[in-house]
Amino acid sequence: MVELTSRAQDYLRTIYQLSSKGSKVRLVTLSEALGVRMPTALQMVRFLASQGLVKYEKHGEIELTEEGRRIAEEIQTKHNLLFEFLTKYLGVDPKVAEKDACGMEHHLSEETYDRLLKFIEFMEGCPHGLPRWLEGFHFYLKWGRRPVLRADEEAVILPMKRLSDLEPGEAGKVVAVRADPGKRLRLAERGIVIGSTVLMEEKTSERVRVRLMEGKINLSIKEASLVSVI
Repeated sequence: MVELTSRAQDYLRTIYQLSSKGSKVRLVTLSEALGVRMPTALQMVRFLASQGLVKYEKHGEIELTEEGRRIAEEIQTKHNLLFEFLTKYLGVDPKVAEKDACGMEHHLSEETYDRLLKFIEFMEGCPHGLPRWLEGFHFYLKWGRRPVLRADEEAVILPMKRLSDLEPGEAGKVVAVRADPGKRLRLAERGIVIGSTVLMEEKTSERVRVRLMEGKINLSIKEASLVSVI
């Protein structure tokens, strides 16, 4: 048997899907499902029959052979795995995921398929549902910023923003300083440390003034953007 093209595999999977619904698969049904003209579908069905993957007689029903069903089930399994990974774990829109899975299923190596399968098995086996880091990733997809995971009984996700985004009168608690060690040290010497509470007092396009327990300090907008608060 020659190596099957992606399109030939699509035909096998579509025949498998249609027959799984309990209905007879005829050429008109297959062509409609694939969005092709009947002569085009007929050409491919005849090719698949020549490879021993389908049984077909003129104007008759199209049936998968044992080998054709094995290949179709393998393709469908890969498709389902990719669709689940894209939608459940990466948050891809189902319509987009369906289209992408159709393209990816034909080029997935056995090694990658095995790793994806084990990844999903591992995730599904988590005793407390989806891991907290995955919840955080979904939060990032939605809001465009990293969340802070609070370790308590309810494990809620708290939105995080930059100090430079606070408006006058807003307060926040410092949870991260995203800077090199030298800048972190200079900010710490001025009172900007993890756990400190800051109140935005004044803000311009270039500088901010915030109140800390130790008093008031001025920061450039660039410095304030390095500080994450909740």
